[in-house]
Amino acid sequence: MEYRVKFFYVGRIGYIKGIHNLLKAFVDLDATCCELHIIGDTNGKYAQKLIQQHKNYSNIIFYGKINPEDISKNICKFDVLVHPAIYMEVFGLNIGEALLEKKPVIATRCGGAEMQIEDKKNGLLIEPNDVNELKNSMQWMLDHPEEVQRMSENVDKNVVLMKEHVKNLISIYEEASLH
Repeated sequence: MEYRVKFFYVGRIGYIKGIHNLLKAFVDLDATCCELHIIGDTNGKYAQKLIQQHKNYSNIIFYGKINPEDISKNICKFDVLVHPAIYMEVFGLNIGEALLEKKPVIATRCGGAEMQIEDKKNGLLIEPNDVNELKNSMQWMLDHPEEVQRMSENVDKNVVLMKEHVKNLISIYEEASLH
Protein backbone atom coordinates (compact mmCIF):
# COMPACT_ATOMS: atom_id res chain seq x y z
CA MET A 1 0.00 0.00 0.00
CA GLU A 2 1.16 3.49 -0.85
CA TYR A 3 2.06 5.79 2.04
CA ARG A 4 -0.80 8.06 3.10
CA VAL A 5 -0.12 11.41 4.76
CA LYS A 6 -2.12 11.69 7.95
CA PHE A 7 -3.19 15.28 8.52
CA PHE A 8 -4.75 15.97 11.90
CA TYR A 9 -6.49 18.58 13.98
CA VAL A 10 -6.73 18.47 17.74
CA GLY A 11 -8.66 20.96 19.83
CA ARG A 12 -12.01 22.54 20.31
CA ILE A 13 -14.43 21.99 17.44
CA GLY A 14 -16.12 25.34 17.00
CA TYR A 15 -16.71 27.75 14.14
CA ILE A 16 -13.83 30.05 15.16
CA LYS A 17 -11.40 27.15 14.82
CA GLY A 18 -12.11 27.01 11.06
CA ILE A 19 -12.78 23.28 10.86
CA HIS A 20 -15.31 23.92 8.07
CA ASN A 21 -12.48 25.48 6.01
CA LEU A 22 -10.21 22.55 6.77
CA LEU A 23 -12.83 20.10 5.55
CA LYS A 24 -13.58 22.14 2.40
CA ALA A 25 -9.87 22.20 1.56
CA PHE A 26 -9.31 18.55 2.40
CA VAL A 27 -12.11 17.06 0.29
CA ASP A 28 -10.47 18.52 -2.84
CA LEU A 29 -7.29 16.50 -2.23
CA ASP A 30 -6.69 13.02 -3.64
CA ALA A 31 -8.36 10.68 -1.15
CA THR A 32 -5.99 7.85 -2.01
CA CYS A 33 -2.94 9.65 -0.63
CA CYS A 34 -4.14 11.28 2.58
CA GLU A 35 -6.32 11.07 5.66
CA LEU A 36 -7.72 13.69 8.02
CA HIS A 37 -8.04 12.87 11.72
CA ILE A 38 -10.06 15.26 13.88
CA ILE A 39 -9.80 15.02 17.65
CA GLY A 40 -12.15 17.11 19.77
CA ASP A 41 -15.56 17.17 21.41
CA THR A 42 -18.10 16.25 18.74
CA ASN A 43 -21.25 16.78 20.81
CA GLY A 44 -22.03 20.34 19.68
CA LYS A 45 -24.32 21.29 16.79
CA TYR A 46 -21.45 22.63 14.68
CA ALA A 47 -19.46 19.38 15.03
CA GLN A 48 -22.50 17.22 14.39
CA LYS A 49 -23.28 19.18 11.22
CA LEU A 50 -19.72 18.69 9.95
CA ILE A 51 -19.78 14.98 10.77
CA GLN A 52 -23.09 14.57 8.94
CA GLN A 53 -21.81 16.48 5.88
CA HIS A 54 -18.67 14.33 5.66
CA LYS A 55 -19.98 10.92 6.73
CA ASN A 56 -19.33 9.41 3.28
CA TYR A 57 -15.61 10.26 3.30
CA SER A 58 -13.76 7.20 4.57
CA ASN A 59 -10.52 9.18 4.84
CA ILE A 60 -12.00 11.69 7.33
CA ILE A 61 -12.10 10.34 10.87
CA PHE A 62 -13.72 12.13 13.82
CA TYR A 63 -12.51 10.77 17.16
CA GLY A 64 -14.45 12.82 19.62
CA LYS A 65 -12.89 14.10 22.81
CA ILE A 66 -9.94 12.21 24.28
CA ASN A 67 -8.27 12.48 27.66
CA PRO A 68 -5.63 15.24 27.79
CA GLU A 69 -3.02 12.73 28.96
CA ASP A 70 -3.64 10.72 25.76
CA ILE A 71 -3.03 13.62 23.36
CA SER A 72 0.69 12.94 22.94
CA LYS A 73 0.36 9.25 22.16
CA ASN A 74 -2.35 10.03 19.59
CA ILE A 75 -0.36 12.82 17.92
CA CYS A 76 2.52 10.36 17.39
CA LYS A 77 0.34 8.42 14.95
CA PHE A 78 -0.09 11.37 12.57
CA ASP A 79 2.11 13.44 10.24
CA VAL A 80 1.05 17.11 9.95
CA LEU A 81 -1.10 19.24 12.27
CA VAL A 82 -3.49 21.62 10.55
CA HIS A 83 -4.55 24.57 12.72
CA PRO A 84 -7.06 26.55 10.60
CA ALA A 85 -8.26 29.16 13.13
CA ILE A 86 -10.12 32.11 11.63
CA TYR A 87 -10.02 34.44 14.65
CA MET A 88 -7.26 35.62 16.96
CA GLU A 89 -5.56 32.82 18.89
CA VAL A 90 -3.71 33.95 21.99
CA PHE A 91 -1.60 30.82 22.27
CA GLY A 92 -1.64 27.68 20.13
CA LEU A 93 -1.43 24.99 22.81
CA ASN A 94 -2.07 22.19 20.31
CA ILE A 95 0.61 23.68 18.06
CA GLY A 96 3.13 23.35 20.89
CA GLU A 97 1.99 19.79 21.57
CA ALA A 98 2.43 18.84 17.90
CA LEU A 99 5.85 20.46 17.70
CA LEU A 100 6.99 18.61 20.81
CA GLU A 101 6.13 15.40 18.96
CA LYS A 102 8.14 16.59 15.92
CA LYS A 103 5.08 17.17 13.74
CA PRO A 104 5.17 20.10 11.30
CA VAL A 105 2.18 22.43 11.34
CA ILE A 106 0.07 24.25 8.76
CA ALA A 107 -1.45 27.17 10.66
CA THR A 108 -3.24 30.41 9.96
CA ARG A 109 -1.70 33.74 10.87
CA CYS A 110 -3.98 34.39 13.83
CA GLY A 111 -1.55 35.31 16.61
CA GLY A 112 -0.39 32.26 18.52
CA ALA A 113 0.88 30.34 15.50
CA GLU A 114 3.40 33.00 14.51
CA MET A 115 5.06 32.63 17.92
CA GLN A 116 5.97 29.03 17.16
CA ILE A 117 5.93 28.49 13.41
CA GLU A 118 8.64 29.71 11.07
CA ASP A 119 7.23 29.48 7.56
CA LYS A 120 8.83 26.61 5.60
CA LYS A 121 11.18 25.80 8.51
CA ASN A 122 8.88 23.88 10.86
CA GLY A 123 5.58 24.39 9.13
CA LEU A 124 3.59 26.65 6.86
CA LEU A 125 1.80 29.89 7.76
CA ILE A 126 -1.22 30.88 5.71
CA GLU A 127 -3.89 33.56 5.79
CA PRO A 128 -7.05 32.80 7.79
CA ASN A 129 -10.27 31.95 5.96
CA ASP A 130 -8.48 31.18 2.68
CA VAL A 131 -9.67 27.69 1.74
CA ASN A 132 -7.68 27.67 -1.50
CA GLU A 133 -4.42 28.58 0.24
CA LEU A 134 -5.10 25.91 2.87
CA LYS A 135 -5.74 23.30 0.17
CA ASN A 136 -2.58 24.36 -1.70
CA SER A 137 -0.52 24.10 1.50
CA MET A 138 -1.81 20.62 2.21
CA GLN A 139 -1.15 19.63 -1.41
CA TRP A 140 2.38 21.06 -1.11
CA MET A 141 2.96 18.79 1.89
CA LEU A 142 1.72 15.82 -0.17
CA ASP A 143 3.94 16.74 -3.12
CA HIS A 144 7.07 17.33 -1.01
CA PRO A 145 7.47 14.50 1.52
CA GLU A 146 11.17 15.31 1.80
CA GLU A 147 10.24 18.81 3.02
CA VAL A 148 7.83 17.36 5.58
CA GLN A 149 10.69 15.20 6.85
CA ARG A 150 13.05 18.20 6.97
CA MET A 151 10.46 20.26 8.85
CA SER A 152 9.94 17.38 11.27
CA GLU A 153 13.63 17.52 12.08
CA ASN A 154 13.38 21.30 12.77
CA VAL A 155 10.20 21.44 14.83
CA ASP A 156 11.63 21.08 18.32
CA LYS A 157 13.82 24.15 17.91
CA ASN A 158 11.04 26.73 18.47
CA VAL A 159 8.57 25.09 20.81
CA VAL A 160 7.04 27.58 23.23
CA LEU A 161 5.68 25.78 26.26
CA MET A 162 2.67 27.20 28.10
CA LYS A 163 4.76 27.96 31.22
CA GLU A 164 7.25 29.91 29.09
CA HIS A 165 4.43 31.80 27.37
CA VAL A 166 2.88 32.77 30.70
CA LYS A 167 6.28 33.91 32.03
CA ASN A 168 6.72 36.08 28.94
CA LEU A 169 3.27 37.61 29.39
CA ILE A 170 3.94 38.37 33.07
CA SER A 171 7.21 40.01 32.08
CA ILE A 172 5.44 42.20 29.54
CA TYR A 173 2.80 43.24 32.08
CA GLU A 174 5.40 43.95 34.74
CA GLU A 175 7.42 46.06 32.27
CA ALA A 176 4.29 47.96 31.22
CA SER A 177 3.33 48.67 34.84
CA LEU A 178 6.72 50.35 35.43
CA HIS A 179 5.99 52.97 32.79
